[in-house]
Amino acid sequence: MTKPHQEDQDEPFFITEEVVAKLIAAGYEFEPPDHGRTTSLPEILAGLTDAELATWPSVLSEVEIERRRASLPRQG
Repeated sequence: MTKPHQEDQDEPFFITEEVVAKLIAAGYEFEPPDHGRTTSLPEILAGLTDAELATWPSVLSEVEIERRRASLPRQG
């Protein structure tokens, strides 16, 4: 996904098993990060707008939707 303001930027570089093998063969020591994420799913969902959240599968978003409904002031 390239946007006009990103035309001069390189594509993201992902470390695949093939890349790891090449790095090891070249003498590099490869140690993957000890964690697989930097942000939890609830934090990600909380940062989405209602419209963005509506595009997520309900299995993932239903807890956040309920949290938002519960935090709305009661009318009546």
